[in-house]
Amino acid sequence: MVEIPSITPGAGLSVTLALAALGLSALHSSFDALLISLILGMFAANFIEKGSSLKAGVRFCVDYVLPAGMGLYGSQMLLAGDGRLWLYVLGSGLLIFAITFLVARGFGLDDEITLLLSAGLSTAGAGAIALVSNAWGTDKQDTSASVISVIAVGLVGMLVMGFYPQGLGFGPHRTALLMGATLPTLGMVAAIGSAMDPGALRLAASFKLLRTILLGVLLLVIFLKRKGAARCRRFPWFIILFAGGALAVNLLPGGNRLSAALAPASQFVTSVGLAATGLCVEFDSAPGKGLMPLATSLFSWGISVLFIYLVMKTL
Repeated sequence: MVEIPSITPGAGLSVTLALAALGLSALHSSFDALLISLILGMFAANFIEKGSSLKAGVRFCVDYVLPAGMGLYGSQMLLAGDGRLWLYVLGSGLLIFAITFLVARGFGLDDEITLLLSAGLSTAGAGAIALVSNAWGTDKQDTSASVISVIAVGLVGMLVMGFYPQGLGFGPHRTALLMGATLPTLGMVAAIGSAMDPGALRLAASFKLLRTILLGVLLLVIFLKRKGAARCRRFPWFIILFAGGALAVNLLPGGNRLSAALAPASQFVTSVGLAATGLCVEFDSAPGKGLMPLATSLFSWGISVLFIYLVMKTL
């Protein structure tokens, strides 16, 4: 049972960081609250002593608020366009997972960090790493190193796709497809897609959100494999909320209005969860893994994106 007084300090800090991120995102269209929340959390983690007074609240936000936010984002996945492209996005996610997994094992990384990097790059970035870490029971060193590596890869992707998108040789909708199928986090897609036309940006975000389905499948597999008393807590219940929201906005009359109404709640709740995820990152422990997680992430993601790009040139 959750005790409100015990979670108040950590949850309050996570909410405060999320509100600050929302305020900063209002300053410019390229500032995305989700990405800023995560970065603010990581920044704060480097300066704030995370004692027992904060630990329970931060853990609560990662365990419950983050998946709730990701579940709510199902209401933002408005399906449109050629259905084959949606299958292409799912296939791209599976490809990124497989390549990252094989490269990580080839580079000699252990099972835990291999799983975290593969999940983060192929599905939902730092949020995926936090949820998979909870479900599998990985240590803080692996989790911190994975979050830092995946965020670094995402920033590289933002530079490549954001500063010179016309160099990709695609129109707006093909660029949206590439962004949504390859960038690790929704915040990164939103940040560099702010200069795109609104239709292409919504499509890119929907493509990115589709990969959350793969995260739900992965967590369900982990749930079925893991044993012990904590098993029920780790059931990926957020995927039910995600699927329900996606079905509602795409099948019900007035789905677009429902999606727009739920957008602020989706953004805020997820921002709180990502701020808490950032607060869990321990920069002091990450160097213990060396540069291999970062090198693995950059190499495997680069190979994956190059392959996906070349396939897209033929579509």
